[in-house]
Amino acid sequence: MKKYDVIVVGAGNGGLSAAAYFARAGKKVLVLEKHNLPGGCATSFVRGRFEFEATLHELCQMGDGKNEVGRVGAVRQLLDGYGLNVDWVAVEEAFRTIVYDPEKGYDVTMPVGIKEFTAAMEKEVPGSGKFVQCVLEYGRMLCDGVEWLAAHNNEPGPLAKIEMLLKYGDLMKVVPKSTNEMLDRIGLPEKAKYIFESYWDYISANSDQMSFAVYCFMTYTYLTQKPWIAREKSHEISMAFDDAIRKMGGDIWYNTEVDRIDIKDGRVKGVHLKYGQYIECENVMCNLMPTVVFGRMVDPAEVPEREKKLISARIIGQNCFTLYLGLDIPYEQLGFKAYDTFVRFTGDNVKQYESFGSLDTHRDYCVTIINEVIPDCSPEGTCMVQFAKFYTDDAFRDVTEEEYFKLKDRIAREIVEHFEKITGIDLQSHIEELVVASPVTWARYLGTPQGDVYGYSPAGWDGMFPRVQSGHKLDHTVQGLRFCGGHGTQMDGYSQAYLSGAEQARYMLEEM
Repeated sequence: MKKYDVIVVGAGNGGLSAAAYFARAGKKVLVLEKHNLPGGCATSFVRGRFEFEATLHELCQMGDGKNEVGRVGAVRQLLDGYGLNVDWVAVEEAFRTIVYDPEKGYDVTMPVGIKEFTAAMEKEVPGSGKFVQCVLEYGRMLCDGVEWLAAHNNEPGPLAKIEMLLKYGDLMKVVPKSTNEMLDRIGLPEKAKYIFESYWDYISANSDQMSFAVYCFMTYTYLTQKPWIAREKSHEISMAFDDAIRKMGGDIWYNTEVDRIDIKDGRVKGVHLKYGQYIECENVMCNLMPTVVFGRMVDPAEVPEREKKLISARIIGQNCFTLYLGLDIPYEQLGFKAYDTFVRFTGDNVKQYESFGSLDTHRDYCVTIINEVIPDCSPEGTCMVQFAKFYTDDAFRDVTEEEYFKLKDRIAREIVEHFEKITGIDLQSHIEELVVASPVTWARYLGTPQGDVYGYSPAGWDGMFPRVQSGHKLDHTVQGLRFCGGHGTQMDGYSQAYLSGAEQARYMLEEM
């Protein structure tokens, strides 16, 4: 058998990025993927006449240099550097947010662009503009600081650290602060704060727990570099990775599930495939959760004590109930204009978060309509509407097999009927295709606990900035084994997974 320098377990976003990085560096790399296609969450599927996007929100840090800050985003630079052939399309809005509280409700669409976003917020919340400018100035500073860290490979030496403290002292002060704490200190009015925090559930933490630095950085890059999606949906990105990896000399085996990772005396020796084959290799990049790997795939005697403590301390991120609708009417006739919409019973996401552990109500969800950005993404005269409802607990844990299908139907109906009620739009008469993916579906597909789609929920001690600055060393507990994707230093998200794959591959190459 061909001898490989590195084995990548899992062809999700992080694994594909790591494999491309290794292949570009001239290493013999093998990707092992249990499914018949690459991408993990970055894929699409066909039902009837419709090709549904499985999960993609948007990519950030994708600026093309033709924006108000003149930056080519770090993610675009990375993907272009791999030679990916993808037709990218910009999303010309930040988000739409609907709060249907009878007393404090609102329905507002926020544009991209610093000036445009600030003006829209001032119009919606008079007097808020100067505070929004202050928040976004922090965003600019954070972007500069992140670029500075990247230029030093996130490992500044002693003199560079002194330079960083002198140049970005304010950045270091805000990194440990929560989003709510910082926005309250700045003085952002309550309604403006709630609108600004609309993206919170894509971070998998409420604003009392969510890092201000991470959230503000993400929002600033969205506003200045725009969100972007692939014209042929995220499966186009995954297949472009497949093509690029192969062209650079890498191998990918589909329908090939890794059953165990062989570790002896704290050192990787190889991998066991599900059907008995053993592949010897001393370097394994894993696109699976450490909880799964150390809980199911490693000899218990070889699990490091630190990994046991981390598994106990970390909180599994949100799991998702996803509803895909193919409608027999064109988007223009739907009567609802937006690409990404957040529907809430309150703007206070701490209260939203508290309600997300229950199966009782389904009044908060995200609505994505890709036809807003790519009109011809569905057959002529049709459109697609996708709903995502998040759970912060293992909500399906006690559901019996007999109850399961009735529960899925009930949740789907509740979401659709609720959306119809608050918008006055008739969806049910126009449903041609309907597909439901529950947390159980995602657990089966991704192999994650509870059907988690976001990795671990970020915490003050275990967020992106602490991991970027030191976590890659602390979490490297087994020689020759590293983790990428939503479980690496960059935490969750498509963009972060690509960056994580490259970063972890670079660390592994240095060790090799």
